[in-house]
Amino acid sequence: MDKAVFLDRDGVINELIYHEEQGIIDSPFTVSQLRIIDGVPEAIGILHDAGYKVIIVSNQPGVAKKHMSNKTFEAIRCRLIDELSKTNSFIDAEFYCLHHPQAVVPDLKEVCDCRKPKPGLLIKASDELDIKLGKSWMVGDGLTDIQSGKGAGCRTILIGKEKCELCRRMEEENARPDFICENLLQAASVIINNNIP
Repeated sequence: MDKAVFLDRDGVINELIYHEEQGIIDSPFTVSQLRIIDGVPEAIGILHDAGYKVIIVSNQPGVAKKHMSNKTFEAIRCRLIDELSKTNSFIDAEFYCLHHPQAVVPDLKEVCDCRKPKPGLLIKASDELDIKLGKSWMVGDGLTDIQSGKGAGCRTILIGKEKCELCRRMEEENARPDFICENLLQAASVIINNNIP
């Protein structure tokens, strides 16, 4: 069995975008908005060199909420992979949940098992790719990422600076991460220095 580092996408691999029309900070809604965060290709390389598969597990309800078309979602996904490949970096696999309980698109309006905070995406990846979850990590910028990772039996890293409100929520939601890092490059260092034999 292999070990993996599961990565949330937006806010971990690529920058979050402020969408003025909607007044929200969210995923990129267009290909031109996609920007890889500094240090990400290097971090992915460090993780691969340490023997980890690097797998994206991400809630992507943009199509369900009609923020973008399925074609645009696929174009953004492909652009991310292309941008990483320009730096000799790669993702081993991608698992996305496109559902949302309040979706505007009827086919995607669902309370599913794959949407984080449930661990369904990680379990699916584990089953399909023969991943040992107990030797793996979940890295994300939200509490749902931490809950999903813990639910699957992974160690967890929260990307972002800890804030008092977030501290309280982490306790209430049983979502305290094992580590908190400022970015994926710092998280890669933590993972390498805390390898599970």
